[in-house]
Amino acid sequence: MKRYRSFVAWLALVAVLGLAGVTSAQRPGGPGGPPAFDTLLDAFDANDDGALSKDEVPGRVWWRLSRADANGDGVVTEAEFDAARKGG
Repeated sequence: MKRYRSFVAWLALVAVLGLAGVTSAQRPGGPGGPPAFDTLLDAFDANDDGALSKDEVPGRVWWRLSRADANGDGVVTEAEFDAARKGG
């Protein structure tokens, strides 16, 4: 199970690093697009609060993901993630 979670985390990391080049026509989790927020939660949400914070994800992932932190509280929720993906 640990090996599977590591693989999922690696896939999520690769997908998040490509987040900046996503067009609005791409769906989360689709080819060339960002991963679905649920995939990121499965890989990184250590405290199971349904959100991602800096201490839960690798630095380079947080660098990209933190752009979605609309209210600046250091936590990215699914609503913030979706709004950032849609450009709003």
